Amino acid sequence: MKPRLFFGNFEFEHRLADPTHQLSAKLKQLNAELAPAWLAIAEDGDWIWTPSPIDPEFFHKLRSAGLPQVNPVTSLSEVPYDVEFVPWGWSAEVREFAERFRGNAISPTESAVKIGNSRATSEELERNWGVGLPHARRIESLVELKNAISSLPGSGCRWVVKAEFGMSARERILGHGSLKVADENWIKRRLDAHGVVFFEPWVERMEELGVQIEVPATGEPQLVGLTPMLVDNRGQYAGSWFAYHDSRFDGHRALWQQATEAGLRAARYLQSIGYFGPLGIDAMIYRDAQGSPRLRPLQDINARWTMGRVSLGWRRLLEPGDEAYWQHGPRDEVTLPANFDLSRTVTTGPEQIAGIPCLHRSQVLIGRTNV
Repeated sequence: MKPRLFFGNFEFEHRLADPTHQLSAKLKQLNAELAPAWLAIAEDGDWIWTPSPIDPEFFHKLRSAGLPQVNPVTSLSEVPYDVEFVPWGWSAEVREFAERFRGNAISPTESAVKIGNSRATSEELERNWGVGLPHARRIESLVELKNAISSLPGSGCRWVVKAEFGMSARERILGHGSLKVADENWIKRRLDAHGVVFFEPWVERMEELGVQIEVPATGEPQLVGLTPMLVDNRGQYAGSWFAYHDSRFDGHRALWQQATEAGLRAARYLQSIGYFGPLGIDAMIYRDAQGSPRLRPLQDINARWTMGRVSLGWRRLLEPGDEAYWQHGPRDEVTLPANFDLSRTVTTGPEQIAGIPCLHRSQVLIGRTNV
């Protein structure tokens, strides 16, 4: 297989929202800290771009744990010309860079990438296919938003407003009841920039997972796997669950099958407009007002790599019967099942980079569930 260069432009959605966006120090640090995540799917001889140097001892320890021997580089001029360029997502900036640095980059069209990652697309598909949340809607003015809030049953209901592009529960605000001044200001800025935001009632989440799909340029999209999500106390993605063999879906198997079918249908649509490559679709089972489980199969569509998709690569660390959690951030922010018997931990992210402590430390917690 041709060697690959993994390029972690994890700020991808920010670039889609504003191609002129200047990376903050926090986003630059995020790119540096998450770069080793590519080790999950890399093979011996692959290259990983690390925007800040990482202690070679970190990679040596992971090599001893059974992970591949990779070539971390801070300057892409060190990379041979004939490697395959694999970015987190194909922003216009990355496409131009790849073509300048590698010649003719094989990538999906710019419009297909933008459509595939826009909440306008998931909202439209949900509405057309009748699979969205009741009372959720596209909003193009504050008047429309106030009407949407007033349409919710009961007073003081919780709600969420999301921008057109966002990731991991970022670029959203949560509220209850009428709009506050700070809410209005946040929404006005997004409406001025993109002309649209998206309103949803807040629902009681039961389970959430990523439907991981590979979309070829031609041929039928293929399901790669399902990755249940860990969510922290702020509702943000904090990691993924995976196992030596997929399981844990028996409780809502019929609903997850529907989510898979909806995901593949969305994949075929994106393929028809020019997208190919990795596709991750967040699906959720929530509890309705009567207490019954309901499925939202197209909560978010991500036409790019996702942490859930990458997490499947960590299965190489498991033995038959094992399952694991790939966790990001402090361990005490996520509650693991009480019946999970932890046997070993593999640290998959450095403790510090260039002398700065890492905020997004990652680790794989391996064990078995006692039934």
